[in-house]
Amino acid sequence: MNHNVFKDLVPSYIENLTSEETNKQIEKHMEQCEDCRQFVKDMQEDLLVGRTHEQEKEDKNIDYLKKVRSKNRKKIFTIVGTLLSIFFIISIGCYILFAHMWIADEKDVQTTVQRQGTTVTLSFQTKNDNRYLLSMGRSEHNYRNHITIYEKWNDFSEAATLFNGRSNVTYTFLDENTLLLDNGNEKTLTDKDKIYIMYKDRTEEIVVKDLYAPEKNMNKKN
Repeated sequence: MNHNVFKDLVPSYIENLTSEETNKQIEKHMEQCEDCRQFVKDMQEDLLVGRTHEQEKEDKNIDYLKKVRSKNRKKIFTIVGTLLSIFFIISIGCYILFAHMWIADEKDVQTTVQRQGTTVTLSFQTKNDNRYLLSMGRSEHNYRNHITIYEKWNDFSEAATLFNGRSNVTYTFLDENTLLLDNGNEKTLTDKDKIYIMYKDRTEEIVVKDLYAPEKNMNKKN
């Protein structure tokens, strides 16, 4: 095997791409030629150095990609965390503004009793700006006799506009001792028939038939 053919075959030989017969001829030639042995050794070292550089470059690229991915993950976590925090703050704000209500303190409520003909209205007016009242309760014997006064932030809703800080409960009398019930029936009143108005720290009791008495029609300021 001449030197030129040998040198042409060496790259394939190093890459294990030559046949078994060709390998034998190359190895036989290397046994006989010191220069060709050195040529193969140098080429192997160059190839090893080249592969080492390529591996280092690839490792650097991998490290760079890992750093980029890590930074991107941190950015994503930061963005998600920020969005969750904003959502949490907005949710709390919406709850406080639109949903949260509490039992009103009696000193923050002005209660008046107004009679027009046979209709008597209990009116509850907040003394605080940017708030309004809701009167909720339950009915027994077909008329509302338990009233809880709730206070709520002014959320600019239709209810807030409608109530305008005030909440009313109306009773209709046939005479001073007879109440017209919600179902259309009549109820004869006794001193045991009372309305219970519940505030934060106190429950006020009002005898129902006293609402009809003229002396009870004046404002009650708390």
